Amino acid sequence: MQHYQFDSTRSVEEALRYLSEKGERCRVIAGGTDLIPKLRLDDIHPEFILNILEIEELRGIREEENSITIGPTTTFTEVIESKILSHHFPCLIQAAVSVGGTQIRNRGTIGGNIANASPAADVLPAILALGGDIELRSKASGARTLPLAKAIEGPYRPLIRSDEILTRIIIRKLEGKTRTAFEKLGHRNAMARAQMNLSVVLRLDKEDKILEGRIVPGAILPVARRMKDAEKVLLGKPPEASFIEASVEALADEVSQESEVRLPEYKVPVLKNLARRLLKQCLLKRFE
Repeated sequence: MQHYQFDSTRSVEEALRYLSEKGERCRVIAGGTDLIPKLRLDDIHPEFILNILEIEELRGIREEENSITIGPTTTFTEVIESKILSHHFPCLIQAAVSVGGTQIRNRGTIGGNIANASPAADVLPAILALGGDIELRSKASGARTLPLAKAIEGPYRPLIRSDEILTRIIIRKLEGKTRTAFEKLGHRNAMARAQMNLSVVLRLDKEDKILEGRIVPGAILPVARRMKDAEKVLLGKPPEASFIEASVEALADEVSQESEVRLPEYKVPVLKNLARRLLKQCLLKRFE
């Protein structure tokens, strides 16, 4: 049985003071859906646990002129029920819906999904595809902001120092004709760890040519990242089946090259079908 000191705080400043004193001996808890299983399995052995769930400043969804800010202790259920996020980032809602079951979504937090940095995370790849940033704060260094794409060093290794707290997730509003899609594949419809997921964000010009594309697979690479080759194939192209097919093939090749372990043969056609489906979904009017 583990022995640790459990403390709670109601302010960011108090939390930062606490972490500056305890350092690597402390783990931060919010929803606890990732941390508690690790404690039960004896995967980690902290001396201190700091509960930040009662810090009001770290919760909620706020719309600003050019961006949306999400507090890290905002639950998946709160994400799903947000009209702001539903309007601006449909793929983020789809990703949050795919997380666990009702109990997990009621308790688990969007910040925890990022800070845990699991290769099988559902919401993290969607935020990455949306070009999201994260804000980190510490007592010693103050606040720093970095792109989520540069914030994950490896599986379960976010670039969050032991004296830092994730304080905000910032996603800029999408420009013009931008369409998004997300889909997760698991062994069952609920309470399933992702076997594969895919986030797609496409921005079109007035003639429906693709100005920008972001394609991010999850659960099949050690760290979720954009597939630049698959994106490049689409740039400047009209939404025609031949270009979509070329992007699908480039995606499969790129994933196979980047994977540390050879992608199982059966997953290749699954990935292609998923990518094909989401790309067409983003360009639906063309394929009706």
